[in-house]
Amino acid sequence: MCGGLLFHNILNKVIKVSSCWARQYETSICSSKRSETRQLPVDNSDSTWIVLSTDGAVDRGSGHAAFGGVIRNRDGTWILGYTCFLGVCSPFEAEVWAILDGILISLAKGYRRVIIQTDNLEVAQILSDLRLEESGIAVLQRTQRIMKTEGNWQIRHIPISQNLAADCLAKLSLSWKINLQILNEAPKEIRILLQEEKDNGWLL
Repeated sequence: MCGGLLFHNILNKVIKVSSCWARQYETSICSSKRSETRQLPVDNSDSTWIVLSTDGAVDRGSGHAAFGGVIRNRDGTWILGYTCFLGVCSPFEAEVWAILDGILISLAKGYRRVIIQTDNLEVAQILSDLRLEESGIAVLQRTQRIMKTEGNWQIRHIPISQNLAADCLAKLSLSWKINLQILNEAPKEIRILLQEEKDNGWLL
């Protein structure tokens, strides 16, 4: 049975796992499926919506990939960030992993209305229309299934220039080479970028 208890329990696992959490987490969801993403109109005055900014990064030399994400209130206030080093992985999969982990972390924290921002147009288009037939990519299938059954989501494609904080986290994760970690405080490397994104109103 799906419910808040399941995702509440997941939160503790997020902090303790020794390898990338979402790669090991076999999604437990209700058996019923929806044909479309549950996309509600976003009311700018509704403080129950949060913003999830994500990005993936791949080192062309080694093929190693990583991702980063930032979760904020609509006014740009930091909630948390996260990073994960994936090892060898395609750019597309790295982008989807970033979104999947962000979704699971948001649900575990009790956030069920999420605006997802990505600078990858292909990923944004696929996740905006879940009526499309599921692909053979496992991480994409997991993401689609959760989005069909849990919470409410808005997918937004944004320019790379408006996604620099998440991009920086993804690149930092490539150098850190650390499995999934939750960042309760913003690293100093992205604080200026966060403020710029807030000041420019890119989260509204």
